[in-house]
Amino acid sequence: MFAVIAWYLVLTFTKAFELSPTTTNICKTRHSSSRLQYTLPTAATNTNYSITPTSPPDVLCIGETLWDSLPSGMYLGGAPTNVAAHLASLFRASSETDDFSVSPTVAIATCLGKDQLGKEARRRLELKDVRTDYTQFHSEWETGMATAILDENGDATYEFNTPAAWDGLSMEEHLLDLISDGNKSTRVFVMGTIAGRLQDEQGATSSSTLMNVRNNAPDGTVVLDVNLRSPWYTSEGVLKLARGGLDTATSSKKLALLKLNDEELIALEEWCGLESTDGADNMTGLKLKERMAQLANEVNTQRLCVTRGEDGAALWCESSGEDSDTFHENLGYSLTMNNDSDTVGAGDAFLAALINSLFIQKETPDKALERACALGGYVAGCRGATPEHKDAPDAIRQLFHL
Repeated sequence: MFAVIAWYLVLTFTKAFELSPTTTNICKTRHSSSRLQYTLPTAATNTNYSITPTSPPDVLCIGETLWDSLPSGMYLGGAPTNVAAHLASLFRASSETDDFSVSPTVAIATCLGKDQLGKEARRRLELKDVRTDYTQFHSEWETGMATAILDENGDATYEFNTPAAWDGLSMEEHLLDLISDGNKSTRVFVMGTIAGRLQDEQGATSSSTLMNVRNNAPDGTVVLDVNLRSPWYTSEGVLKLARGGLDTATSSKKLALLKLNDEELIALEEWCGLESTDGADNMTGLKLKERMAQLANEVNTQRLCVTRGEDGAALWCESSGEDSDTFHENLGYSLTMNNDSDTVGAGDAFLAALINSLFIQKETPDKALERACALGGYVAGCRGATPEHKDAPDAIRQLFHL
């Protein structure tokens, strides 16, 4: 509580400071980023907290929007929020170069507090072209805050204010309409495991909302990002969300994609009773393909992606028709390191690029993995989780036609 109040005062009385977000670790490569200055608006006397959705977005990200307190300043973040911000930037770029009659859109379904931090969070999301018409505001809980502690490699661990507004995302009618089988416009629903950290008996509603979306969205449209943040998860909760039930037999709907890192791969293998074989030889090639195929079958997903930090990532895709399952690897991007960089948000950038390439652009898995590793590597070398894509090195800008 003290941290929230302290940073609230900093935000209110500081005229200009930086914009950027948070989360994961992947592709530990480095590059400098630019900063955006702005002036915090004065508190509004009458704030319109409710916005009625006008049309379904192409992608809906669901989960936490919060503020990250880093040594370098305050940043807007949360894994699904970061994914949404990167997708919005990619959509802007693609609309300028591709033959889209209407540019794709991305929205965030989250819950903010009815406070200054909540108002500013929505304002920043809209500045980044992330639609906020599925955003809710909690009547009692404050906007989320995470205090990040960086190690010598720039990797972050977090302490959250609890409960926070993002624990209170409810299954409102317009959200239920969006996930119905009759909606063919929204192609991807993106969620992470961290938003389900509290349960109904603790007064939270986000966990049940995530499960509702998982079970009711059309088959093969949900992307699940595994984020194991101790102590905010249980093996049963993570597997239930992935499978759409207690086991694969209770749900006929598969995930479109499950993303996790190499350490989380080992954890889920153990939870599913699979043989877990750690070591470099088991994190590449045929051995890794076999591990991913076995886990994909256990967690009910069409695709499974494992990120390996600076060693890139691997993507497994289930068989389609007469074609057998496929396995793809990318060794990642190595960029210049500097003292201002951190790995915050790199995994979210990776996921955004992967989603855009696979599900919106309909590109090959190899191309999707190449783009994902490139954007994740760039963000890992920046300060904050959503640096401007136009500031990326020439090789990455050319890859994304920026």
